[in-house]
Amino acid sequence: MKLITFLALPEKEQYQTLFESGVLVAERNEKPVIKKLYSLNTFYVEVHLHYGTEDILFKKVFKEGELLDSYLSEFKLVLPKTN
Repeated sequence: MKLITFLALPEKEQYQTLFESGVLVAERNEKPVIKKLYSLNTFYVEVHLHYGTEDILFKKVFKEGELLDSYLSEFKLVLPKTN
């Protein structure tokens, strides 16, 4: 699914598509919010949930930029040593 197609869906269908077809790639527990990052084809969706109830508060949809960079900086790439 392309980003523009996803954004054209009603919000309820966006979440349904995200939870059925998206891949959870990262999660942050930042009380009082849980942030879950999903990959959906060529773009990402960060869903903000209430820490205690896990009710959805809102989402951010993006392809690249600062928000994605903040997740990537958490991963440390370890390259194998070559002789």
